[in-house]
Amino acid sequence: MHSKNEALADLAEDTYYRKSDVRYGAHCPGIVELTFKDRKHHIALTGVIVNLSVTGCLFSNDKMPWANMNARQPLDSIFDVINETCRIYIPWINTHSIGKIRRIGSFIIGVEFDEALQENLVKSVASLESNKKRVFTPKTPSKYNRILPLTRR
Repeated sequence: MHSKNEALADLAEDTYYRKSDVRYGAHCPGIVELTFKDRKHHIALTGVIVNLSVTGCLFSNDKMPWANMNARQPLDSIFDVINETCRIYIPWINTHSIGKIRRIGSFIIGVEFDEALQENLVKSVASLESNKKRVFTPKTPSKYNRILPLTRR
């Protein structure tokens, strides 16, 4: 039988893992850049940041290379070819951040930021509404949503 202290320790560890900070509905455009483990290729995905918090976000895109994989097979094999570290860009607040992929699905990527965003920026993104003036259109759309060779910068 577990003691009360052990139960509280387990609860605290579970709470820490779940990152209990507030998540705000964002529905704003975003870009997630993934690099492949071969260090020769990358992909920059354009999509929507569905929710946002100071420690991470949930990114959605229907053009991911693995979107057509069998849904019954686990997507763990993706980490065999893609690095866990990624870069994310939020154009509405002109913010670049580096993070780690914490979960991945056919149409979503859950990212945990290496450095927390400022809470006032997160709240400002959550308060903005999509409209014709706040549409993100890349200058060179051919560089997005496809696997490209990694060029030395």
